[in-house]
Amino acid sequence: MNQERPVYDLLPAVHRIRDTAENYSLRALLEVVEDELQRLREDVDGLYDDWFVETCAEWVVSYIGDLLGVQGLAAIPGAGATQRALVANTISYRRRKGTAAMLEQLARDVTGWPARAVEYFQLLGTSQHVDHVRLGNVRTPDLRDAGRLELLETPFDTIAHTADVRHIDVRRGRHNIAHVGLHLWRLTAYALLDIDARPIDASQGRWTFDPAGRDLTLFNRPRTETEVTHLAEEVNVPAPLRRRALHNELTALHESGRTPVFLAEPTPALRLQLLGEDDPIPTAQLVCCDLTGWHRPDPGTVAFDPLLGRLTFPAGVAPGRVRVGFAYGFSGDVGAGPYDRQATLADALAAAGMTWPREVDWQLGVSRDLDPVPGVIVGSLAEAVDAWNDRARVQPGQVGVIAVIDSATYEESLTGDSRVVIPPGNRLLLVAAAWPSREDPEHAGVQVRDRGTFVATGLRPHLVGSLEVEALPGPAAAGSELVMSGLSIEGQVTVRLGDLASLVLANCTVGDDRDGTLANGGLVAASDNPHLTIRLVRTICAAVQVDGVPGLGLTDSIVHAHGESDAIAVGANSAHVEIEAATILGQTVARSLAASNAILRGVVEVARRQQGCSRFSYLPFASRAPRRYRCQPADAEAARSVAPRFTSIRPADPGFCQLAPDCPAEIVTGADDEGEMGAFHFLQQHRRVTNLRSQLDHYLRFGLEAGVFFAT
Repeated sequence: MNQERPVYDLLPAVHRIRDTAENYSLRALLEVVEDELQRLREDVDGLYDDWFVETCAEWVVSYIGDLLGVQGLAAIPGAGATQRALVANTISYRRRKGTAAMLEQLARDVTGWPARAVEYFQLLGTSQHVDHVRLGNVRTPDLRDAGRLELLETPFDTIAHTADVRHIDVRRGRHNIAHVGLHLWRLTAYALLDIDARPIDASQGRWTFDPAGRDLTLFNRPRTETEVTHLAEEVNVPAPLRRRALHNELTALHESGRTPVFLAEPTPALRLQLLGEDDPIPTAQLVCCDLTGWHRPDPGTVAFDPLLGRLTFPAGVAPGRVRVGFAYGFSGDVGAGPYDRQATLADALAAAGMTWPREVDWQLGVSRDLDPVPGVIVGSLAEAVDAWNDRARVQPGQVGVIAVIDSATYEESLTGDSRVVIPPGNRLLLVAAAWPSREDPEHAGVQVRDRGTFVATGLRPHLVGSLEVEALPGPAAAGSELVMSGLSIEGQVTVRLGDLASLVLANCTVGDDRDGTLANGGLVAASDNPHLTIRLVRTICAAVQVDGVPGLGLTDSIVHAHGESDAIAVGANSAHVEIEAATILGQTVARSLAASNAILRGVVEVARRQQGCSRFSYLPFASRAPRRYRCQPADAEAARSVAPRFTSIRPADPGFCQLAPDCPAEIVTGADDEGEMGAFHFLQQHRRVTNLRSQLDHYLRFGLEAGVFFAT
């Protein structure tokens, strides 16, 4: 039976033969019946799947939870956290009720973040009974044990403390008889593979892991715990890598051959490979040290600094290209990154009023690592853009895709004669995405790539240069569109004089320049495009400057102005600006404004204040903005104490634009759904913690008190 035509294939052969002579009219009629049959089968299969918590639809999970008596949980739509694990493990929770391992798993299942449970009463410095000797719990720490001292006041602290009688549930006291701490890692470790390291001074052997040349803290790639009773260790959480821990690990490897932990295969915390070498540099040749002064290592070794993200080669070694693998930390899926961008890209297109067709007229891959294939893969972005420009100029109404299919660094500027040209009615998608190949059924051993297929995940290419786009004049109804997704651009994105209809930047980072100046990068600019609408979706940039452009939208995005609140981050005198759950660190200037769930840290100046509104957002009280609805601060008196506080406002820091633990509650719970304001509103962090607190009373032993702490 052909699964695609189950009803038609059941007909006697004589009828199918006669139908062939009738140009398959009977088959066309039965296709309607087969569509309904397929829907019926999917419904029946879904009903069977809904019997089990592992396979049921998400909306069924809460009903299964009701059968088990799971209560007090708020829904967290779109945050990546689900109640499925909590409901599935409820019975096992009750069987191990009150144990540290169970509380740790509960925190992990409810919040979706890695967690570690610490029984602080085990770390109290007390006089020990002879019948209960704890050899590892000493009263006075060993000052010669620098490794243990480095972990002081962290979730992995093993040094005894005096009692602290303050309550732990308000995060004030920790070490007391009744205290248990649950430490959560809010930052995610994003693993990058086959990234081009940046030469700072190749002749002196100085390189950085970050392709933009910035100092970047490297993170551990967490290993999965295999035992349910196991308490999380450093290797199991996405924490910043420590110099001393890696140094001790490499020293033990050199001296006794002890198997490394953080650098163990198959997923080491970092990997280095030189151009022309088939295998990575052996772990035994690595040296972990402080490279603040960029000193060079001994011959036959390579030095790296996980805190600064630097590496150096010995004298006489000057590689032409270094490829690295590492993980960086960040709060969520914002900016260019290796995470799955398929859904975000589809939402960005829909929000811009576009429905991307399934049929693509033209597609070209770009890769520095694969051999060029005429008409399929080229070695540079400039070649791909030139091929698009030549085709689009002579064939109207084209839908094209340029897929960057590796994570290499491209040192080229798509400006001037190499700019992107989009004639009226043409649409181009410039995306970081894999382009799967398949074997040609007609030619054995030949691989082919189908147009219109790409997988936007796993890659983070970096462009050292700027990009310009120009829309050729034509009928106003025949709009031209450019969509960019997943790209890290060190320069600027500029729309030249013309008539572009739509520019969408989804999951992009514009301005990864190490100099940190607006003039050098990070600017999204456009002028004199009378029908243009620019949309930034989960994108990070330094500034947006538009003139003669009617529309600008920012969703789940960050415009940081390099942390200068007096600088103009969004300058749109001629545009109606729509801001949804974005963080703007500088000033905002607009013709009209509609802001919701946003943080506008700089002063807002709006020309037409009768149009639009600002709702559930933070903006300085001195701003000249449209009518405010439940915005912060509520009055001049509140303005003295209510202001957003961030972990960091430096773009290279892992906690960039993450709300600090001491951020006022008016900001943390001030959105329209009682979530946090700003670009990370979609993470619903406050609701995750609220759900965890609602469950702790059900599983804590009598007399114990739990506190929730953010490790990152």
